[in-house]
Amino acid sequence: MLQHTNSGSYSNTSAYKPTTTVLKAFHVLEFISTNQPVKPAEIAARLGLTRTNVHRLLTTLMDVGYVTRDEKRGYRLTFKVFKLGSRVPLSQDLREIAKPLMVSLGRVVNENVYLTVLYGHMVIAIEEVKSNNPLSLNPDVTYSYPIHTCASGKNFLAWMDPEDRTRLLQDFDLEQRTPWTITSIQEINAELTRTREQGYATEIMEFSDDLNSYSAPIFDYRGKIVANISVSGPAQRANREKLEGHLDKLLETARSISLQLGRKNT
Repeated sequence: MLQHTNSGSYSNTSAYKPTTTVLKAFHVLEFISTNQPVKPAEIAARLGLTRTNVHRLLTTLMDVGYVTRDEKRGYRLTFKVFKLGSRVPLSQDLREIAKPLMVSLGRVVNENVYLTVLYGHMVIAIEEVKSNNPLSLNPDVTYSYPIHTCASGKNFLAWMDPEDRTRLLQDFDLEQRTPWTITSIQEINAELTRTREQGYATEIMEFSDDLNSYSAPIFDYRGKIVANISVSGPAQRANREKLEGHLDKLLETARSISLQLGRKNT
């Protein structure tokens, strides 16, 4: 049996110095999170590390599943990091606040209701209330959407810092998922202007030709968008007219969640 021979106590942190390699790894993760995708040379230059150090750190982070590599574009964080971050108190508070209001909204609209957050270029549903309709969206799928293809993504983009939005859109492959997917940056910006002016976003067969969705933004105490509440359903039933009919309830739900997160009533 191995024994720890260090005479110091684990609780005695006064003489403890963080391991240099661990600190470097966290610095690399933080840098990737705000600049992804990035190439090793950029990481080395910006963080003052050697290329050998960067290569070793990236290899380790890939081995444990926190970083993935695109041969052409560079390194980015994985969903494993998102899953870890989704356990922080804000995410838990957000779910606890939103769920009963989502249930109430679901009873009215009788379509799927989602609570979504942003992770890199993707929008991810972290909570859902399912429709009772026999024809509904697949309940066994973990929903994630490219940011330019969905209503929630439009809200995130519309309330994003313009420089961050430009950088994100220029760096991202704007995939044409359906004939109605908007892939022109000029057209996307025009859509985002409308989204911000009206206070909600729409998605009519843009992610999938059998799916429609309306989404309203959720803001925190800083007035910063942190999530969205969305109503989604099969296009043949959840058409624009039906979703428009539930718009007031959708917006009311998003406002109620925002107020409980500390946003001032505006």
